[in-house]
Amino acid sequence: MLAVMSPAASPREVANQRLLSRLRRAASRASLSNPRNAGLHVTPPTITDNGATSPPITAANPYACNAVSQGVWHVVGGRYGSAGRIAAGVQDALGNELNTYARWEVMADSRYFTARVGPTTMPYRFIVDGRYVSLTGTVLATTSGNTDQYLTLDFGSRSVRRIVVEAMRTGRLNGGYVEDGASLWPVDASETPHGVFLGDSYVFGSGPDFTADGVAVQMADRMGVALQASGSGGTGWNQTATGIHRFDQRIAGGDLTVGYRAPEVVFLHASVNDAYIGQNAATLQAHALAGLRAARAQLPGVPIVVFGCIAAPNRTAATVTVAESAVAAAVTAFADPLCRFVPVDSDPGGKWVSGLGSELRFTAPLTAAISATLATAWPAGSSASTYTILFSDGSTRLATLTQNATSVSWTGAVTAGATAMVRQTEGNPRFTMHADWIHPSNYGAAYLGERYARGALAALEAMLG
Repeated sequence: MLAVMSPAASPREVANQRLLSRLRRAASRASLSNPRNAGLHVTPPTITDNGATSPPITAANPYACNAVSQGVWHVVGGRYGSAGRIAAGVQDALGNELNTYARWEVMADSRYFTARVGPTTMPYRFIVDGRYVSLTGTVLATTSGNTDQYLTLDFGSRSVRRIVVEAMRTGRLNGGYVEDGASLWPVDASETPHGVFLGDSYVFGSGPDFTADGVAVQMADRMGVALQASGSGGTGWNQTATGIHRFDQRIAGGDLTVGYRAPEVVFLHASVNDAYIGQNAATLQAHALAGLRAARAQLPGVPIVVFGCIAAPNRTAATVTVAESAVAAAVTAFADPLCRFVPVDSDPGGKWVSGLGSELRFTAPLTAAISATLATAWPAGSSASTYTILFSDGSTRLATLTQNATSVSWTGAVTAGATAMVRQTEGNPRFTMHADWIHPSNYGAAYLGERYARGALAALEAMLG
């Protein structure tokens, strides 16, 4: 009987299969539980702001994390910042590319844990054993200057825990402390895939209340991926702002490789900033193709996922189509077996965002009101009959709105306490989009993050399987 010999797999095929297996396991774990759906910590610790004084209970047992050494810490996101600290968001050499957030992970067998952090107006949030302690986080009493502050978590009893310190933008960490007889040690990150997402303000996290709740981080948490989120507002493959570079320029400058771990997956997208009237599709395609080629030259063998364009309500359908189609054409011209395009606006299953309108926010709760003051000026046209407001009590009213003004009124009082309202009733943007008509709402970031995660996993299966 003749033996049938299968051809041996190449080293690249073996590497692809190993990465795919890790991505599958990570996604499987994340689908069961991740910080976005696990709920708040059941027995949250008491958090004390000790100001600039290191509390005696933990002061003698430090574990540093700074520009000299990361020590026992697994750093996700962030860059080396001021005074040798690792900052959550800092400007790098190519314009205004800011990281969305940073997380510092560590294992602990303690009752007390003290984080040594920098003053900032942004809150610090803690994730313990996969659950947020608080979604709003802790804002320091001291929010300015360069003197480190100390936040102590008292769990009430000693136990082994996985602790994550999360900071945003101007936040930073210089290490942590535990009581005498306790210790910190590294988390096992060998099964955690690391990625980078380069893009615009969506990637930066604009829209939701906190940048760490932005679309890119939502996607990463749902995939189980440790993500470097490098977003720069107002930019695209062909769109720049003063002193800020295009996506392809940032890629050429090395922005895909500024994280603490080499990326195993690259995420890119077609930007709504490129969806403007008069856009030159050929130029847009050329810049996207140049960016893809630069990414491949720097990161051979690393899969690249390119998402389509999210249709913000303040863009026309035609301009969104141009932006998405041009970037899709660049992926086709790239013809790289480890690069896939994920349609968003042209998804055969239906547009991810379709229709007009977005969330309205007011300066105060409504109380049987017939008018209110908007938290931000109305960006669209003036009208007394075009825009329909849907209130949280289920009623609707035609709104009188004036462009660039904050006043809004309607006929007929709403139910006392009806605080949630949205404009327009077509499609899903009234839920998914922020009041500025271009960025996602809190819900929208979670929704789009989930769509990104599913789309990315399907694309990675097609590339690596």
